[in-house]
Amino acid sequence: MIKEKIVEVIKERIRICEETQDNWGDGIEQCWQNYIEIITADIEKGIAYFLNGCTDEEFYWLSEAFEEISEKAQSKDLIAAWHSRLATVTLENYNQQCFRAEFMRKHITYEEYVKDISSSISDAEDRID
Repeated sequence: MIKEKIVEVIKERIRICEETQDNWGDGIEQCWQNYIEIITADIEKGIAYFLNGCTDEEFYWLSEAFEEISEKAQSKDLIAAWHSRLATVTLENYNQQCFRAEFMRKHITYEEYVKDISSSISDAEDRID
């Protein structure tokens, strides 16, 4: 159930990225709010999704809202799951060309991907009380 909901929100987020070059702040903010609600509705299921059902592309888009998700969830287990999920992405299995978003296919190299998500996780850790 989480996967299906996330996929729909990410489709909208990709549309916003590609059609407006990320110039529609309200639309992006709405996607983030949807991510937050879906993941924090059931933290255990959210963790399971990140560890077992989340694609590399979904993980990247969701990382935009890690700070807000973390602040609401207040879950060290969720942070640990993000660290574990990021560790599964290696240079050998990173396939930039399989992403749906043209932006990611063109601009998000393995190094950029890891840097962006690592930074998002680090910032999210700072939101845990």
